[in-house]
Amino acid sequence: MISIVIRNRNEGVALEKILSILTSVYSNDYNEIIIIDNNSIDNSIDIAKKFNCKIFNIDNFSYGRATNLGIEMSSSKYVLLLSSHSIPVGNSFFKNTISVLKNSNKIAGVRFINSIENYNRAVQNNFVIKEPLKYGLMTGCAIVNKEIWLDYKFNEELVFSEDKEWSQRVYDNGYEIIDMNETFFYFIKRDEKSSLRRIKNESIAKNLMYDMKPQSVTSLICSFFLKILITNNINYLKNLRYDFLLLNIKFEINKASKK
Repeated sequence: MISIVIRNRNEGVALEKILSILTSVYSNDYNEIIIIDNNSIDNSIDIAKKFNCKIFNIDNFSYGRATNLGIEMSSSKYVLLLSSHSIPVGNSFFKNTISVLKNSNKIAGVRFINSIENYNRAVQNNFVIKEPLKYGLMTGCAIVNKEIWLDYKFNEELVFSEDKEWSQRVYDNGYEIIDMNETFFYFIKRDEKSSLRRIKNESIAKNLMYDMKPQSVTSLICSFFLKILITNNINYLKNLRYDFLLLNIKFEINKASKK
């Protein structure tokens, strides 16, 4: 069986959606649902209680720290990590995953396929991930083997990409990260502030993991003006052309509708 760990902060609406599906569609496929909550001030806790979840609060939040806490509090060998915006898809999501995991003690984690590029790469590599720092786990929806995790905890200091760093680390120590031929819906809609924060954290983590030197001030300024003076104008002209073509289509629709 599997324990489910969900990271959450002020996502009551999304949390209720995912808990409703998990408890109605997959009720026989998991042992428990654990909510790692980062001081929510909405109704997240009430919703978690309604669905009989185990709830643990985390003050000094990082993705790695929340993930470690959730796995530590779980009672199963395998832990499904979810964000509040990820929903497993398919009646056999858990069953098929467990059937694969039972065949090998070398599998440290499972990534669930979420794009055609991911699927093509998985088929080419026989569903074993070859470049874990680039294509490793996405803890928005991933499974971790707790027995292996006991020796390899997630990095709690990284602001982002702790899942990729962990994937590379266990891979370097002889374990496997696999692609699973199952999928999930990820339905988050970020506002401008959230999108910019994600770009910032993802870039900082990437620079640290790849030991990349930061761009010079001159390079940053040049890339900024290149975008606003050239790239944005090119995109504007493309959109303008599309709108003219769309207008022509609408004229054709009106003409055809009068017959």
